[in-house]
Amino acid sequence: MKRFFFIIGIIIAVCSPLFSADINEDELFGDPDAVITEKPSLPEKEEEKKVGFSGEITSAAMDIVSSTSARNSLYTYTVANIFLDARMKSGLKAFANMETTYLSQTKTTEVALREMFFDFNYRRKAYFRTGKQVLQWGRCYLWNPTDHINIERQTFIRRIGYREGAYGTKFHVPFGTKANIYGFFDTGSTPEAGDIACALKYEFLVGGTEMAFSAWGKNTYNPVLGYDISSRIGTIDIMGEASVSKGENVSGMKEENGTLFTERDNDKTISKASVNFTKRFRLGNFKDRVTFITEFYYNGAGYENNEFADNTVYAYDTATLNAISGTYMTTGTKKDYLVYNSLYEANEFSRYYGAMFLTIDRFIISDMSLNINVLQNASDGSGLVSAGTTYKNINDFSAGILVNAYYGMRDSEYTFSSEALNVQLTFGVSF
Repeated sequence: MKRFFFIIGIIIAVCSPLFSADINEDELFGDPDAVITEKPSLPEKEEEKKVGFSGEITSAAMDIVSSTSARNSLYTYTVANIFLDARMKSGLKAFANMETTYLSQTKTTEVALREMFFDFNYRRKAYFRTGKQVLQWGRCYLWNPTDHINIERQTFIRRIGYREGAYGTKFHVPFGTKANIYGFFDTGSTPEAGDIACALKYEFLVGGTEMAFSAWGKNTYNPVLGYDISSRIGTIDIMGEASVSKGENVSGMKEENGTLFTERDNDKTISKASVNFTKRFRLGNFKDRVTFITEFYYNGAGYENNEFADNTVYAYDTATLNAISGTYMTTGTKKDYLVYNSLYEANEFSRYYGAMFLTIDRFIISDMSLNINVLQNASDGSGLVSAGTTYKNINDFSAGILVNAYYGMRDSEYTFSSEALNVQLTFGVSF
């Protein structure tokens, strides 16, 4: 932790002469990777307090139409979100997102407060957001190795509903068009002040390229250093980010003398990196109608081998609850140990991944879009193809169909659950 604060001190010392710059608030609480631009000052006018409510309701049905297991299943649910957006005097803002999910099979209702925060500033030179919030931390589309703040990662298949926010305080100090400093103090699930997680990013502009150095640290965890970049070559947007730490921060499955156990390796250097290429094309009379994205990910913390395919019976260091049978297991395969101990995280399991995303707007009609996406684990050859269409009209009614197909050898990352093909239908309305 001391090493982390030493890094923060160096960054602040280097950047402190820039604090005298006058700035304006512009797109401050949107994407933090956007450089703030100065605007001519305008006469001040009386600020008015405004409180607005909006929301959306989505009904979804998913059917597993093909599976190697004995039974297929139908899963239906409805997700409703209510948003509160309050704009007050002196630049104060407040936002809340309440999400309610009704599960039809079990006739249960789940309520979650996804986000709730308010914004304030100090003389328009430093801006703060405190509360439960989802942060834009990292540049790439699917994999963000520099993001150690958000509770939930980006998902490959479109999420119905919203991500859970992290609790803490974010600050932002912009220096005109030259640079930005971002920071976050994560106080969620923190019993003592010494356990607060801290993140800091110094972002700057070099010609037409944005780049940033970042650091993250928490007591009893290994500090993580990060770097990200965003640029353009010709008509191709290029984004990338990388992180490195001396030791792991997430526990993983280990094996020794035929026994499986869970442990964090604090001596191994862990590096992660992702790179993204985005190209937009004109189709017909419409510019940027087609968007093609490719992204690649190297995960130094991932398993080198396909652990799901190992059918050897190992001893377990502690009894593991089998969530299906309700019994405890003292021996079993690596697959069972990973799944029943919640050690498997989708798209973070192996060393090498790649993904492609194709979007065509105004598909057939002006209110419809087509998406074809492919995700592959390059280490074990398994993957997922997701294709679907989305319709949304001017009355904010939406409908969509999504087909997800899993491929690869048996007992690989995307086939170990025995699910081969599923179809998802959604109908929604915004208000």
